[in-house]
Amino acid sequence: MADLLQIGLSGIYSSQASLTTTSHNISNVSTEGYSRQTVDTSAAGAQRLSTNFIGSGSVVTSIDRAYDQFAFTENVINTSSYAYYEQTYTQANQMDLLLSSDNTSATTSVLNMFSSLSSIADNPSLLEARNVFLQDASSMVNQYNTLYSHLETQYESVNAEIDNSADVITELAQSIASLNSQISIVTGSASGGDANDLLDKRNLAITELSEYVNTSVVAADNNMVNIYIGSGQGLVMGTVSQSVIAVDGDPDLTRKELALNFNGQSTAINGNKLGGGVGALFNSRDNDIEVAMNQLGQSVIGLTHAINEQQKEGQTLNGEIGADIFNDINSTESMQNRVLSHDDGLGKATLSVRIDDLSELSADEFTLKVSEYTAGSTLSFTVTNNTTGLSQEVSIDDLSTEARVAIPGAGISIGIDSITQPLEEGKEFTLRPTRNGAKEAVVLENDAEKIAAADAEIKASLNSDNTGTAEFRVSTISNKSDNNYMDEENPLTIRISANTTDSEIAYNLFDKDGIQVNTTELTTPVDPLTGKATFIAGGVEVEMKSGFPAVNDEIILSFNETGDGDNRNMLAITDLQSAKIMNGNKSSFQDIYNNMLSEIGAKTANADVAMQSASILKDQSFERIQSLSGVNMDEEAANLLMYQQYYSAAARVITVANEIFESLLQASR
Repeated sequence: MADLLQIGLSGIYSSQASLTTTSHNISNVSTEGYSRQTVDTSAAGAQRLSTNFIGSGSVVTSIDRAYDQFAFTENVINTSSYAYYEQTYTQANQMDLLLSSDNTSATTSVLNMFSSLSSIADNPSLLEARNVFLQDASSMVNQYNTLYSHLETQYESVNAEIDNSADVITELAQSIASLNSQISIVTGSASGGDANDLLDKRNLAITELSEYVNTSVVAADNNMVNIYIGSGQGLVMGTVSQSVIAVDGDPDLTRKELALNFNGQSTAINGNKLGGGVGALFNSRDNDIEVAMNQLGQSVIGLTHAINEQQKEGQTLNGEIGADIFNDINSTESMQNRVLSHDDGLGKATLSVRIDDLSELSADEFTLKVSEYTAGSTLSFTVTNNTTGLSQEVSIDDLSTEARVAIPGAGISIGIDSITQPLEEGKEFTLRPTRNGAKEAVVLENDAEKIAAADAEIKASLNSDNTGTAEFRVSTISNKSDNNYMDEENPLTIRISANTTDSEIAYNLFDKDGIQVNTTELTTPVDPLTGKATFIAGGVEVEMKSGFPAVNDEIILSFNETGDGDNRNMLAITDLQSAKIMNGNKSSFQDIYNNMLSEIGAKTANADVAMQSASILKDQSFERIQSLSGVNMDEEAANLLMYQQYYSAAARVITVANEIFESLLQASR
């Protein structure tokens, strides 16, 4: 009868385990990441009776999770993919709404400014029209400033999210490592033991991690797992995890980067290859927000510089040569702000980037790497376009007389302002020619009378036989009482002398009959950094603004009658609205802005489509897991009734065993 009692007890234990497990399933029906559990029982070892075997009840062999490794892995992949495209769409859409909205776009303010310029052309002597232009110019510049400020705020927000994500990833890694330890202890104990709930918690942590970065799971000993992120960086190795930290970028300290940190040793991570939401943050910041900043700068630099240059070709109401209306894009501060030095310990120097040719200027950034340096003599660089990958060598052969070198095809040149510590091979600089353009834009002129609507009274033109590359313009009319000041019938010619050197230009002045009017040869120094020189001739100052002249090249200064009501220079300024002077003379300022909007709009639309597709795949993989691992209340309710009956029946077996045992005791008395 002991066997009958034992059989009843085994039934009690088995049914009780099933009842408890079913109740556990019901209690966790809403628990995220929970996997339905079932009790696995088997028949206990039978007892031999003569030639037969009689069963001895049941035993609980295990409590299993409803789990599919393939479905889980698929869900992890789809979760990372969806997080990536969702974040990409969020960032792109934010820029698209900012730059294309009628309320915030720069297009309206630019059109208003050119409309007021047309009003000046129609009424060049009307001060009210000139004042309206100055107001519209300020509004236009303020709009560019505001757009840059919003992009900068978005940039800082992305950096903050990257910083916060590093903390979350570290916490999840520590949690997974801790769960690995607990699971190893439970499953490796002498008594065996299941770790179903711990396994669910670990899978939930891994799934949450996959929202931030691409996550690969590799099985290890004792039911532990190793976790790799991005392109294969080890984050969790069994019970040991690494920390992910946010560090300042190099050379841009505001550009947050990520690194793995273990025992004080840090290893940089390529954020663009991390995938997940964090990878999208890096991609949006580096390839969308920064590019938009550069394109915005390219647009306003081209616009304001072209107007400034044409302004200097005209004459104000006061009879002076026009000066800059907007900020000088090639001021010392602006040029130096375009260069960032890498913290590589390979020397120190102050470099500057001058914008020389708007038609060649792009929104691209460049990496400058020193390939050779001899103090006071030679300096050579390898210049790489970070967008196209095109590299080329540039060099300065004589640092004692030269301090600037042009980058062919880029529309910019590099100035060596100073070298405070010898440069070693491999020293790097990052060049950002247009990044700060929209941030630095400002209206300098506030006097309506100083708008140069009229054509300049004295014009500088080149002899068609010149062989040099220099370009000139009259920069100042300083003394109209000069004996050689030009009039309608008496032009003045500047002729370059044979005594010209790289650092100093020699020249003489000749009247209309070819008679030299100066008694001693004149000279003017060439600034080694800017390459500019100023000639004094007949009461005017003539600026060599680019290139270099050859011997016997001639600059002809002639009188160009102008006065009240003259609008020739203003007509030239208004023509700039549609002039194709950007991107190889293929684009106007507005084309640059519109192309930027088109690119961002296309990225937003593509990200939206990709996000919708990724969402469908993510939902499908989640539903696949739920269909296998999720708790079905109807099924569990039926199981509860079944196991309750099972328990009652097993209890009845024990009652019968007791009754038989009592009967035997009574019979023996």
